Amino acid sequence: MKLLALDCAGSGCSTCVVEDGHVLALQEETMARGQDSRLMPMIQSSLARAGLTYADLDRIAVTRGPGSFTGLRIGLACARGLGLAADKPVIGIDRFAIHHTQHQDKARDLLVVLDSRRDELYTRFYPAGAVEAAPSALTPEEIATFLASREYPVLIAGDAAARLEGVTAPSNVVPLTESEAVTCARLAAALADPMASAYLPCPLYLRAPDVTCAKPLFPAAGGPTSTGGASC
Repeated sequence: MKLLALDCAGSGCSTCVVEDGHVLALQEETMARGQDSRLMPMIQSSLARAGLTYADLDRIAVTRGPGSFTGLRIGLACARGLGLAADKPVIGIDRFAIHHTQHQDKARDLLVVLDSRRDELYTRFYPAGAVEAAPSALTPEEIATFLASREYPVLIAGDAAARLEGVTAPSNVVPLTESEAVTCARLAAALADPMASAYLPCPLYLRAPDVTCAKPLFPAAGGPTSTGGASC
């Protein structure tokens, strides 16, 4: 199976092409912004390095968050556009699952902590041998309280682990074992039903975007008017 995977949800931009578990091409660039101008050239370059075209792909995978509001929407829009144009299924993989997959063999409680670019961090707790908790947004102080309540040390994964310096022992922080884009591709390849609702390429948000709607220049019909009868 041949897959193209995209990741713009974190602090960079990544593309990879994987065939039957083997990475044919991988490109990663660190950037706080600018994914909109780099993503398509990186996709074209990755496909060229792999010697494939869009028609050769079986699936397209994309990280769906949580993470940078703008970045993840760039990745999702691009993946969905390519999938529509090439008539390929597009699969959305959440970043919590990516980090959990990389460390689930350690048989330890795992807390995935992702950068939100705000005071609160995106978190999800995976207790060993039990059902994972729901995703949440917690401050470092709240995370410290949670970790102190656990009987055994908890492993910490994710791109915001450095924000917990002094909260957990450095030995409990586990790094990525491979690019998020590569694990995204592996998870998408393993799905028996790529169209399952849990894997739709829709954004995973844990907080509302920092935008507000502008006030209308004119009120709707039947809206308030001045006491003199003239429209406001």
